Amino acid sequence: MKKWILIIIGILLIGIVGIGIKINSDFDKVAEAFHSEHSLKGADFILISDSISPNKKHKYYEYQFDNGGFGYSRVFWSVIENNENKSDLEKGLIPDGFKIIGWTNDNELILEKWEPYYEIKKTELKNGIELNGVKITLTE
Repeated sequence: MKKWILIIIGILLIGIVGIGIKINSDFDKVAEAFHSEHSLKGADFILISDSISPNKKHKYYEYQFDNGGFGYSRVFWSVIENNENKSDLEKGLIPDGFKIIGWTNDNELILEKWEPYYEIKKTELKNGIELNGVKITLTE
């Protein structure tokens, strides 16, 4: 009798461990979905415009997200390497308070200061610094 109770308890413990592993892997998928929000492959991703640098090394994107019944998100700008395998825009996000205007003939990214309607964390940028490998030029 004791043997059967130990076998049943062992099977239950194995089942509980299996369920715990399954729940943990599901949480990992949810966390990955939140971290990869700024992706060209996202289901709610809406491209507004994009442009390749004159030397074809970088590309910028202007985009937003479809939030379903809540409408559309704010607009984001990101610059990344122009590579077929690159789809993560989060690494190249332009700081709040700036938006991309275009490219110079010298492959510099033209940014313009602007005052968004939402609260931002102020970031100071200067002419000539690099963002994600691209030199920037500021306009007013």
